Amino acid sequence: MVGRYFKNASLIEKFVVPNVIILVVLIASVAAVSYYLLQEQLRKQAEETLNNGYKLFLEQIKTRENAGLSVAYLVSQDPDVKKAFKSKNRDLLYKYVKVRTDLETLTGIYDLRLHFLAPVAISFFRSWNPERFGIDVSKFRRIIVTVAERRAPQKGIEIGLRRAIVTGAYPVMEGNEYLGAVELITPFNPILDDLKGLVGMDTVVLIDKKAAAHAEWAVKAEKIGSYLLYYETNPILRELMLKAKDKPETVIVVQNYAVMAKPIFDFSRRNVGLLLMGYDLTPVIDSYKQIGVYILMFVFVGLIFSFFISYMIFKKYVEDPINTLIEHTERISMGDVDQKIPIESRDEIGRLAEAFDRMRLSIKKVMDLLK
Repeated sequence: MVGRYFKNASLIEKFVVPNVIILVVLIASVAAVSYYLLQEQLRKQAEETLNNGYKLFLEQIKTRENAGLSVAYLVSQDPDVKKAFKSKNRDLLYKYVKVRTDLETLTGIYDLRLHFLAPVAISFFRSWNPERFGIDVSKFRRIIVTVAERRAPQKGIEIGLRRAIVTGAYPVMEGNEYLGAVELITPFNPILDDLKGLVGMDTVVLIDKKAAAHAEWAVKAEKIGSYLLYYETNPILRELMLKAKDKPETVIVVQNYAVMAKPIFDFSRRNVGLLLMGYDLTPVIDSYKQIGVYILMFVFVGLIFSFFISYMIFKKYVEDPINTLIEHTERISMGDVDQKIPIESRDEIGRLAEAFDRMRLSIKKVMDLLK
């Protein structure tokens, strides 16, 4: 069918139709390739942004760990602290109620808590709640038990009874005698709020059920597979962000959002949960769409311009000479052999015109002889 059409089509149709088809195919191809490249670029940019967000998360954790450990070390060297542990005199530690307030002002981190613990993990003095003491926390404060067992400082994330914390704990020693431990507890949740403020990244924190088996908050927490929902910065995005739960370390783009899951490790490098991160790609997509429109417009205008120039060349140097040749051959067929056929080029059409002109001259000679 196509062959029959082109066989009977005019020269201009044989030129225009294929070029229009090629034009449409090229524009569609450019659009498809541009879309594919856009998706790949979006994925790469999203992966870079989310990985940088995770690095910032780890840096914030490390900053709080080091701050906690530094303060805990300085406090552990205070003679009054050692004396308080040895003599069981809690009054010597009340000065740290004010120290806690001063630390919050200096660091800009609020809800800091200086905690003193007698062996193995008996709460001895709480700077945020001095009247509450004497509680054995060894069942859920593994980091303090580790400090007591190893008599060495520890730092990191711990899933506490009422919340997740970042802490730095240091042993209080008198020679070789272990007197207790002191720790500076910093809150975990504000780190996630800071991430949203700094890089615009929403987060969902899922804690492993086993890691939170002792936690009071776990009783009311929403269960999601083998995890418990601990914290989220934007509840509206929860279902979308949970799509990353089963594919850790993999960027998933859903509804203009890039989501990825990263592990959360406690102080002992035990995987205790997942940090689900989500980043809104709408501004990036809009900018890429605008660039894509400009590219398509440029390609379209370029192809139309090329088509127009090609058509003008075709019309002037192919169609018009052929029409002229047809006109003269019709005159020859009607016996008019006096008008010379113009030869305006040396291409195939020019050589054909030259051949027809020789034929005209031959016919004219024959006609002259017959006269």
